[in-house]
Amino acid sequence: MSFNPYVPRPIDRPTEVLGARLDELDEAKIFAAPDDPALWPAWRERLTEWRADARRRLGYDGRHYDEVPGDCLSVCLAWLWDETLYDHERGAFTVDAFLDGAERDFGGFDGVVLWHAYPIIGLDDRNQFDFYRDVPELPEVVRAFQARGVRVFVDYNPWDTGTRREAVEDEEAVAAIVTWLGADGVFLDTLKEGAGKLRAALPPHVVLAGESRVPLARVEDHAMSWAQWFADSEVPGVLRAKWFERRHVLHHTRRWHRSHLDELHSAWLNGTGILVWESVFGVWVGWSERDRSVLRAMRRVHRSHAEWLRSEDWTPLADHAGGDVYASRWVHEGQPLWTVVNRGGDVDGPWLVTGAAPGFVDLLTGEPLAVTPVGDGKVAVGGPLAAGGIAAVAVGGGRAGRPRPAATRAFPPARRFAFR
Repeated sequence: MSFNPYVPRPIDRPTEVLGARLDELDEAKIFAAPDDPALWPAWRERLTEWRADARRRLGYDGRHYDEVPGDCLSVCLAWLWDETLYDHERGAFTVDAFLDGAERDFGGFDGVVLWHAYPIIGLDDRNQFDFYRDVPELPEVVRAFQARGVRVFVDYNPWDTGTRREAVEDEEAVAAIVTWLGADGVFLDTLKEGAGKLRAALPPHVVLAGESRVPLARVEDHAMSWAQWFADSEVPGVLRAKWFERRHVLHHTRRWHRSHLDELHSAWLNGTGILVWESVFGVWVGWSERDRSVLRAMRRVHRSHAEWLRSEDWTPLADHAGGDVYASRWVHEGQPLWTVVNRGGDVDGPWLVTGAAPGFVDLLTGEPLAVTPVGDGKVAVGGPLAAGGIAAVAVGGGRAGRPRPAATRAFPPARRFAFR
């Protein structure tokens, strides 16, 4: 049977938590959330129990994350000869124009994977490393990205065994390319993890990013991974690798999908990243304006509140007000931030029920939110939120502050809000 990317395979489906043995959860991609909100406290307790048990079994300490940046949340995959990156008439790379367009369309990128060989490798005897070395100006291209604050990842193809062989092992060849280019990381094409020899051949600050589910034991030295084809539960669940190590950065991606709202929602609630991939081996699978708008909104909070999104104090499915609006609560230096998604239709009502505080604001619009007392020192907080829309709620006057609001709303609003 051929692979249908629009239908999740059994391996891509979320893993039920309640009733499972702790070690059975080690292989999950996403921890499925129960449909019944009454079960959410027990579900969160079980996730906390699993995390403590798994860290104990592995002797985990997470020191590697002190050596690598943890804010590379929006990444693009770009073919070296893509017309948005290379001017074929002038024979010149156009990094600034590429990044200016990315800022306009997606809110900018933190990283770029420079794709090089597949699918044209094999037409001659050149190997994957030749495809980089044949571009003598490539170190300048890398420096141009880095000068704009964008980290650069090279691609390693372990399946490249039928072309010209190097005089050294692949691990040494990868390390030599990284050194020559001054690259920040290595994307491990088709691999969940790189061999220990590869990790040892690279400086500690160079990030390894696996494709798909990173084995739990390798979260220790693989600071990034792709959340490729991960299917979520109906009520949004929790990414296993992110729950295990709050500083691990996953990048949701489903390359053939025309709608990326599911990936964007999961990334927003999990405080993790997105891979933008529009030119898929020569096939254009462009993002819609709706999805671009959602990502642009996310990017403002990525830049202003990155510390919150890797905080140890993270509560998924927090402060639920009912219905199809869900939130994660992140607390950094005593100040809360809620990342909010609307999985249903247009909403004109509460998003959260939480403790009373002064000045609730949506960071994506800069607008104050409606607040209504509901008793016992609690308040309902909300406003208009379009179907599929997102929000970021903070308390005014605290360290959370307010990023500069967008000139226009990041997502079409529902009707104006008034609690009834």
